[in-house]
Amino acid sequence: MRGSFIHIAMFAVVVMVLSISPLSAQQLPERKLVRKGNEQFERRNFNNSLNRYNEALEHAPHSYEAQYNRANAYLQNMLANPQDSTFTDVTSNRYFEQIANNKSLTPEQRGEVLRNLGESLFLQEEYEAALNAFRESLKLSPEDKETKRNYVLTKRIVDQKRNQQQQNNQQQQQQNDQQNDQNNNDQNDNQQQQDNKQQGDQNNDQQQDKGNDNENKPEEQPENGDEPKQDDQQKNGEQPNKEGATPEQERMLDVIQGEEDKTQDKIKDAKQGAVVFGKKNW
Repeated sequence: MRGSFIHIAMFAVVVMVLSISPLSAQQLPERKLVRKGNEQFERRNFNNSLNRYNEALEHAPHSYEAQYNRANAYLQNMLANPQDSTFTDVTSNRYFEQIANNKSLTPEQRGEVLRNLGESLFLQEEYEAALNAFRESLKLSPEDKETKRNYVLTKRIVDQKRNQQQQNNQQQQQQNDQQNDQNNNDQNDNQQQQDNKQQGDQNNDQQQDKGNDNENKPEEQPENGDEPKQDDQQKNGEQPNKEGATPEQERMLDVIQGEEDKTQDKIKDAKQGAVVFGKKNW
């Protein structure tokens, strides 16, 4: 690509050299300087040619030939001396843009300028801008084969970069979607854990309340007909003895025992033949 651009720049300079007659060169000093600059350009002495074009522009600031060839010489100097910081892409592009904005140019002249501007942008890897410059150049010079070739080559590169950028954007979007899904899942898991913990705390509180209710619940009272328990007997004032009998039961036992003793005494007296008094014998 760089070689083809050099061919374009040299061709443009040669055409202008042929269009300059000796008489016009003597009458107009800028024409003489442009011719000297073209000679240095053909010898690839780009820095000397640049100086001659700048001198020509001092005499004729609006000279299309001097402006056009200066822009080409500046670009060639930049390519030949990449370490020289005095030559910049910004200046190179500005030179071509200034010429392209000249309203007095013919369509063919402006097409040539835009073509070289596209070459300059291409070498700077500004492919989108270069493609636009080639497109505008083709509108003005649709039969220019070199511009067509440059346009096709640049469009292929631009399309590849656009497709790659689209794929990168899709991959980035997928990664973002996956990350968002993961974040949502993490939030749901955290919420579920919080809900489970809250439910567990509520269950524990309910169990604790239930245990406290059982501790504070009064003892059940015996139903009618049930014998009073020992505690009930104590509440009624009946204290059981060591064998577990209440005083009432003790009295009943005493009465029964007394009757039994009387019966035994009567049986004993009868055996001894004693007379039993107390009742009449009718």
